[in-house]
Amino acid sequence: MQASTKMINSANATIHAVFDKASIARAEDAVARDIAKDAKLDGFRKGKTPTALIKARFREKMTSDVRSLLAREALDEAVSKLNNPQLIGMPVIAALNEKEDALEMDVKLSLRPAIELGDYMRLVPTHEPFSVSEQELNETLQRAADSTAVAADIADDRPLAKEDIAVFDFDGFLDGKPIEKASGRDYELQIGSNVFVPGFEDRMIGLKKGEKRAFNVTFPADYPAQELSGADVRFEVALKGIKVKKSVEITDEIAQKLLPNIEGADVAKLRGAVERSLLNDQKRKLYDEKLRAELLGLLSENYAFDLPESIVEQEIDHLATSKARDISEEELRALSGDEKRLKEFRESVRKEAEERVKVTLIIDALAKAENISVNDQEVAQAIYYEALKTGQNPKEMFEYYKKNSLIAVVRMSLTEDRVLTTLLEKKNGGREAK
Repeated sequence: MQASTKMINSANATIHAVFDKASIARAEDAVARDIAKDAKLDGFRKGKTPTALIKARFREKMTSDVRSLLAREALDEAVSKLNNPQLIGMPVIAALNEKEDALEMDVKLSLRPAIELGDYMRLVPTHEPFSVSEQELNETLQRAADSTAVAADIADDRPLAKEDIAVFDFDGFLDGKPIEKASGRDYELQIGSNVFVPGFEDRMIGLKKGEKRAFNVTFPADYPAQELSGADVRFEVALKGIKVKKSVEITDEIAQKLLPNIEGADVAKLRGAVERSLLNDQKRKLYDEKLRAELLGLLSENYAFDLPESIVEQEIDHLATSKARDISEEELRALSGDEKRLKEFRESVRKEAEERVKVTLIIDALAKAENISVNDQEVAQAIYYEALKTGQNPKEMFEYYKKNSLIAVVRMSLTEDRVLTTLLEKKNGGREAK
């Protein structure tokens, strides 16, 4: 084998390799032996099938595997000549030229470009100190205390009002037919909580214990259950009781209920815990809705470097596939049958793909600079919580992520979040105080 390497730029290189007959034959024999280990052909014991028969029976797989093996050999040769290259992604066979006495191959390599970060903290945006008003703190404390209250039946015969807890039976009907899972018995619902479909709770107001009422509610167009999306549903309800929760006085005893794991919990400690929670909510909201996106934009704008082409192409394929899911079957058929339009479709997401790859490389460099990493347990935990939130089986979701090579995506997302949060907190240290 003869191999030469050419650096295109700091993120891309090509290998030109020429394999003679002897090199090809050696690779074919190695691949055939590997296939023979598991091959089961009539008349031969497992692992004992003659090499010649393996080559004939598995011709297509032989061709693919031989080329992959030769490409790896060319890669090993090229890497030994390069100055400690940081390869990323898989090498791509870009061209093949089969001759009578040789095989010529061009292989594209993607390299991790060197990113000179410099003083990256200058790019991190600042924000005003967070603060909690006395009114907001007192109202939140009272809501927390009231959450410990036990609902009790009202003594008088008054109609149902907002903030009351209605105890009722209900049945839903669509086109006169009962809806599965749209009925309940002795259901308790706080009026005004907006737990039910918009309009449902308002139509119950005014009912008295023992009364029945029928009314129609139009389900939202984006309702998860497709059969009920935008549907006009008739409900029949029977109010069986009205309960209320009385306001609870904030005492040390209540503090101990709300802070069961805090030793010596009292009103002062509860007040401090609620204040910290409110401040953290403010920080999370500002970071999530504004500062993270702003910081990512600044990082992208202020760094320029070569991008690994094959990684960009992979990202283009990913984005184009996602985009294709949103177009009609008719459009998809027309697209797949028109090479020019298909190329234009892929190119329409190139800029976004390049931006994603660029940001990923910047985040990776910052993670190394800040000594930030995400371990396997944290990735598994993130997938576990995502499964719980969406009502799916955690084990099945993890296997799906693993099978579809999405584990790295989760790890990168967690790393990005940790890097951005770390930088924002370092730049804005101490700004969580009042």
